[in-house]
Amino acid sequence: MPMNMSNQPKRTRRSRSTRKLATCAVLCALAVVMLGLGAVIEILDLTAAAAAALVLLPILLCYGMRYALLSYAVTATLGVLLMPQSLAAWMYAGLAGFYPMVKQKLDRLPRVLGWGVKLLLLTAVLLLYLAVFYFIMLGGEGSFADAFFKGFGEADEPPVMAWAVIGLSVFTYVIFDILIDRLVILYYLKWQKRVEKWMKP
Repeated sequence: MPMNMSNQPKRTRRSRSTRKLATCAVLCALAVVMLGLGAVIEILDLTAAAAAALVLLPILLCYGMRYALLSYAVTATLGVLLMPQSLAAWMYAGLAGFYPMVKQKLDRLPRVLGWGVKLLLLTAVLLLYLAVFYFIMLGGEGSFADAFFKGFGEADEPPVMAWAVIGLSVFTYVIFDILIDRLVILYYLKWQKRVEKWMKP
């Protein structure tokens, strides 16, 4: 009898972990569907990457960082493997997918310092994309200036187009950050009980 009592907490913890993983799997599948919409409708690639990240936001708020990182890794891997030509999948894997978790840490810094680090993060991601474009798409030929204008614009478009894309990326990044804040506030004010009733094992 004592042995059965001692085994019960272990089974309960195991059952809770299984239910959490099952819930994460459902939300990961929904996030992959969002990325799929971005692959089908290319004009929605930015929106699809952001939406996929927001779908997994309840995991971070309810289950914590470990489950959120696991869900990001699964979604990013599936997105890139299933849709290797989709910009939405790469944008999710490169920044949008893990940004809510990074933001949670950066928001604890002073406001100016936090935004400085956030913009540095975006710059690093854009430079990484530029390097990948230069070495893979251009085969390492030409200059980085050529890669910049071709990577962020179109070959037959004026150079200002590339700067317009960079500006749009920064604007979208800031809006995405603000949107996460608003959704977190709404979650704790209105949705927490409903979401946790479904997600909590």
